[in-house]
Amino acid sequence: MDTVIILILLAVVASLTIYIYYSQYKKEKKQPDNKLYIEALKALLDNRDEEAFSKFREVVAEDSTNIDAYLRLGDILKKYGKADKALQVHKDLTLRHNLSNSEKKSILRALAEDFIALSDSGSAEKALQELIVIAPSNRWAYENLLKLYENAGDWDKAIEVKEKLIKIDGDHSRKGLAIYRYHQGEKLFDHKEYHKARVIFKEAISMDPACVSAYVKIGDSYVLEDRLDDAVQIWRKMVAAAPARAGLVLGRLKKALFELGRYGDISSVCNDILETAPDNIDARLLLADYHQKKGETAEAIEHLRATLDSHPDAYTPALELARLHLSTGDKKELGTLLDKLLERGEPGGNERSGSAKATKPAGQDVYSGR
Repeated sequence: MDTVIILILLAVVASLTIYIYYSQYKKEKKQPDNKLYIEALKALLDNRDEEAFSKFREVVAEDSTNIDAYLRLGDILKKYGKADKALQVHKDLTLRHNLSNSEKKSILRALAEDFIALSDSGSAEKALQELIVIAPSNRWAYENLLKLYENAGDWDKAIEVKEKLIKIDGDHSRKGLAIYRYHQGEKLFDHKEYHKARVIFKEAISMDPACVSAYVKIGDSYVLEDRLDDAVQIWRKMVAAAPARAGLVLGRLKKALFELGRYGDISSVCNDILETAPDNIDARLLLADYHQKKGETAEAIEHLRATLDSHPDAYTPALELARLHLSTGDKKELGTLLDKLLERGEPGGNERSGSAKATKPAGQDVYSGR
């Protein structure tokens, strides 16, 4: 019996001893030095990257739980063209247990940035998708995912992501989707699927009536199917919807109307444009060309002068006007015009030498495909 009591007392004493030593250990255990971490952040803020890097390394050596310090180290490495080393730092963090949701988001964002810097689009996409799973309203993730799909020409996925962004922004307009629908149609157009392409282009126009590239391509598809009347009709609609961009289709209209034997219609097309956009240089120049071809020199000169009044820096109408004066033998008007042109190149004149803006002749194809 005495032996049992002695053993119990010894166990109690041992337990008390362990407890006391453990408590003392906890008190004496060195806490992380936040001062060093703050100094590292300050150095980073002051663009003293080398010092910041050195201090962050000290921080993580002392406190391996400081996830932000690891992230900062990776960011500095990436900044100096060592995205592969940054990636290794950030990948190691994914092996940690008990990470907070906030830490997981920061790590995934850093990984996505690393992969983008390394041109690894597939891995960047996966990291961004993982980030979206834990942060469904993360605008940064969607924006970068959209860029990846745009660069890859994956317009179907781009539309899905753009729709998510519109929802995040609380925007009820679908105008921002028009350009992506246009690119979808462009792909079909390039594969000669003209009818399907037109369906998509028309959807783009319904989303954004100012999507002029869609009008242009619809007309082009009709021309390729030898449907010139339809092409003229859609291009005239475009001119009415966006007269300032009429230059994109005036050349096309001129050619189509000529082939249809309706070149005279170009006059009404240009006059319609000038009613709402009287300074439209493309319409003025084409109208001047139209009257000149008809032998109506006075009308052509009138339009060229009106063009010069609204676009004094443009050389094309000036040169066309000079040519007309030369052909009619009007030396007085020609001399006056040439004096004005020479004044442009003189110091103190309307325009310094070499700064005049060149203007494309009316009817020239200026469509860029975007």
